[in-house]
Amino acid sequence: MENISISLSEGGRDREVSEVRIDGVIDTLTASELEQVFDSLLGRNRYRIVVDLAGVDYISSAGWGIFISHIKDVRDNDGDVKLAGMVPDVREIFELLEFDKVLQSFASVDEAASKFSNTGPGGSSKKKEATKVEIIEDLDSSSDQRHSDPPADMFGPETNLEMFALKMLKGDPFVTIGEIRREFATQTLGLKAGWWAVFKVLKRHRLLRQRSRFQYAWGRA
Repeated sequence: MENISISLSEGGRDREVSEVRIDGVIDTLTASELEQVFDSLLGRNRYRIVVDLAGVDYISSAGWGIFISHIKDVRDNDGDVKLAGMVPDVREIFELLEFDKVLQSFASVDEAASKFSNTGPGGSSKKKEATKVEIIEDLDSSSDQRHSDPPADMFGPETNLEMFALKMLKGDPFVTIGEIRREFATQTLGLKAGWWAVFKVLKRHRLLRQRSRFQYAWGRA
């Protein structure tokens, strides 16, 4: 049985803001329900969206993908998606995967909703919005040849993305996806690795959570 409940509230203090309340888990089985809600909102030209995550215990990569896949369309229409009320376990993954560079999060729904009126229709300055859109496009382009995983023997074993990422995590469990990508490009004379490619390596080895990273870095030979 699917473990998710989604409710939508509109017409409150700011009639242009749609508040989406989610309870349960957002994973491969339930992400489609959230996507339907986003599709419905955008279909009705509702581009100011606050997502209340106070009742969400877990968000998988499929769940985070829903937010990422819609954010560019939302911001292209002078809107934004703001997150509110994340529990510590969800926030840990949110920050570890550097989604905090793409999406704004707030302690409460009221605080998130107030940011729309404080910063104008786009919910952010043009400069800040442009930076975030650039990040989104970079994530979306991970399947492009420029960001594909290189052959393991192109420059030797150190340029294999999987080996490279695991070696960095072994030395520093706090290293971020962005830092892995930048160091990989430096060591391979500009050869790039896609954001999602690095993410998949971490997911495959169950190294998305900080605790598992510590165990990998310090608990294994």
